[in-house]
Amino acid sequence: MTLWAADSHVHFHDCFDEGLFFDSCFNNMTSISYSVIKDGFLFFTEGRNEDSYNYLHRIKEIKNPLSGEIFTVKDLENGNSIQVKSVKRGMRVIIFPGYQIVTKENLEVLSLGTQKRLSDGLLIEDTISSVLSLGGIPVLPWGFGKWFGNRGKKIEELIKKNISHLFLGDNGGRSSLLPFPNQFKAAKKNGMKILPGSDPLPFFDEVKRPMSYGFIFNTNMNESNPWESIKKTLLDTNLKIENFGSLTAPVSFIKTQIAMQFKKRRNK
Repeated sequence: MTLWAADSHVHFHDCFDEGLFFDSCFNNMTSISYSVIKDGFLFFTEGRNEDSYNYLHRIKEIKNPLSGEIFTVKDLENGNSIQVKSVKRGMRVIIFPGYQIVTKENLEVLSLGTQKRLSDGLLIEDTISSVLSLGGIPVLPWGFGKWFGNRGKKIEELIKKNISHLFLGDNGGRSSLLPFPNQFKAAKKNGMKILPGSDPLPFFDEVKRPMSYGFIFNTNMNESNPWESIKKTLLDTNLKIENFGSLTAPVSFIKTQIAMQFKKRRNK
């Protein structure tokens, strides 16, 4: 088996330079102290205005504007995944498509590994069922302020239901200043897995975040059918994962939250 790194919550925003994005990704993989890791997975979770997976699907190479390094881009399994490789470093990442869906309850569901974009505004149970019917993996990602009150109770209710193949999601944007979410405690108690990811925000400096927070695990990826083989590994009840990376420092967390509020107001 090979040791892989994975980032389960990835946005490739329009403000990102693609060369810097993948340079950061490989640099962050190199910084994982656990072992020498040459292979990684990026699970794209595109919002309603994002279409970066299809963009990468159409190109063959990417250039780092600072170093001049060329990253090769290759379709795998008829476009169901994409490989981006650094020949210079002997490293690669496999990218899987997926989406971030906003439900009627104003909660988010990530649909990992799906090609079809589901509509926003459905009940969360229906959204989860739709992701499963499409052959994807549904993840309920933590979001600042979104798991309190009635919405927090809804997440707790879903955890208690023990829905097969449903995961929770942590992200590196969560501040180390905040208490460990009660929903994570409940999930661990119920044997529900939590998949960490970086969740980059739509600001230029966030281009450094891919693979800065995630998990490592052993798997034998089927080169001719990457998604189905990795899906099988992730759904294995005996799977052991280990987190890597650090949560956001309090000052940075406050700055990004203020910036996000300004951005939301401008976009209204």
